[in-house]
Amino acid sequence: MSKRVFIAFLFILALGAFFRFYLITEFPLGLYPDEAMNGNNALEALETGNFKIFYPENNGREGLFINIQAISVWFFGNEAWALRLISAIFGTLTILGVFLLTKELFTAQNPKSEALNPKQIQNSNVSNSKPFRISNLEFRVYHAEIIALLSSFFLAVSYWHINFSRIGFRAITVPMLATFGLYFLLKGLRRGKILDLVWAGIFIGLGFHTYIAFRFMPFVLAVPLAWYLWKRWKERQMIGSRTSYHFYCTPCAILLFIFITFVVALPIGYYFLQNPGDFLGRSGQVSIFSAESPLIEFAKSNIATMGMFFVHGDCNFRHNYACQPELHPIVAFFFLIGLLTALVAVVQKLKIKNSPGQSQDTKILHFAFCILLLWLTFMSLPATLTREGLPHALRSIGMIPPVMILAGLGAERMLNFILQWFEKQKEKWPTRIMQLGRIQIEITILFIGALLFIPLATYATYFIRWAQNPDTYFAFSTDLRHLGEYLNTLSPEIKKYVIVNLDGVEVRGLPMPAQTVIFLTNTFTEKERNKKNIEYLTANDLQDKLKVVNGQKTVITFLKGSDRPLLQAVKKIAPNFKGWAPSDFVLLQNY
Repeated sequence: MSKRVFIAFLFILALGAFFRFYLITEFPLGLYPDEAMNGNNALEALETGNFKIFYPENNGREGLFINIQAISVWFFGNEAWALRLISAIFGTLTILGVFLLTKELFTAQNPKSEALNPKQIQNSNVSNSKPFRISNLEFRVYHAEIIALLSSFFLAVSYWHINFSRIGFRAITVPMLATFGLYFLLKGLRRGKILDLVWAGIFIGLGFHTYIAFRFMPFVLAVPLAWYLWKRWKERQMIGSRTSYHFYCTPCAILLFIFITFVVALPIGYYFLQNPGDFLGRSGQVSIFSAESPLIEFAKSNIATMGMFFVHGDCNFRHNYACQPELHPIVAFFFLIGLLTALVAVVQKLKIKNSPGQSQDTKILHFAFCILLLWLTFMSLPATLTREGLPHALRSIGMIPPVMILAGLGAERMLNFILQWFEKQKEKWPTRIMQLGRIQIEITILFIGALLFIPLATYATYFIRWAQNPDTYFAFSTDLRHLGEYLNTLSPEIKKYVIVNLDGVEVRGLPMPAQTVIFLTNTFTEKERNKKNIEYLTANDLQDKLKVVNGQKTVITFLKGSDRPLLQAVKKIAPNFKGWAPSDFVLLQNY
């Protein structure tokens, strides 16, 4: 890697880190109950020492991310940003993973190719300077670094990825583990290094401990595994037991990778074997197969998922801003170019099959294109196989790396096309070289300026328009966060009743919305509730459990303060209590 490329990538990484860590203690302002549920499980695990492989509450969640969040909570306390800090770290590391993977994808995949000396490289088919044509566009292997820079840049400033890098959802781990796992697998198969294959197995194995979408990743990994096995068989067919440049046992390398993956994934696999009902979780409830016409639903979900890149994105304010497309228009344009480039190249490959004159470089590109297209296809299935909330930016989070890499490819193709066109014009009009050169520089500056406009637009959308939007306020249950913070200001001597009058999946007898208040007050366990004198009641518990003791300072509060009938019912039990609204919540008190 050249010094200029290294410095450029450090700038991109710093920019990505800025977007993911800047004001993370402030935005998002509230704390969504799903995030709080993770935090409560983390608090309980810290208290009991029971860190689980799988946490069955809230439709079930793999335990790895929650257990890592527990470390942050242990250091920083029960703060909303402590849960989100882990997401920001995973999100930032994904930028590095995309850069390394892209560079590996578009670099020669010949095993032991780095062992060749410069003279061998110059005379071989993997020359870094010999151009060839794909879809009528010249390509040079050393452009892999340019594509890698562009891809990591698009990821660094992607609103789609930034948003989930600042929320405490376990799904953010999928892009990171998938990119690093695939990177080390390709590198290990190319070099035959045991350590690379071990790392690949660790990352992929850990992926099964994260989010249901990762379960489609083995279909993507089948491409490089099958390709290297085919190459091995082809070589042995050509020259018998000897190989041209294989210095290691390809099947052995693949078996090592599979073994490490199996060992790392074994705990979660064993858990699902014992608890098969937790394997699907809520996915069975929203599956297209539960509809009357699964094929029609599948077609609709595919159209919605593809449309979210260009036309209409996720309308959930936790996932996106105001239904805007998941990609900035400039990135969407480059993604379309990259997607078409890959599709056309693969179709041409299928028509022509194995041409005798086909260079090794061309095979490298087809190999990379197949991986990216299948990655895009299979990681869309967690969204397209469901029929709720489409398009769904969260369920399709595994598509982010291939989308950004294809966008990087498209941007490089566009820039290369422009520069090649100017070179041809200079040859055609030698008397106008100075004028053409000036125009070429201006267009190049315009291209770079367009790229630099993307982070400015992302900043304005996230930190200004989205952060200050009223829909964002309620999407993250900010009123419940204020309630939890207020309860923390009260003395333990004051009896505190929290009436949970919002609907949701029940967790230990209480609807999910209560989890926000429970996490911020650290009252998930009975021990902590008694210590802080807090009791959580549902509307059905009022007559039996709402006890007002004369002379004892008591506060009665509600998750939904606008529930007038419930307020009146509580007033009858506690007629001497006065109403008060210190913030965006309502409470009654007798002092």
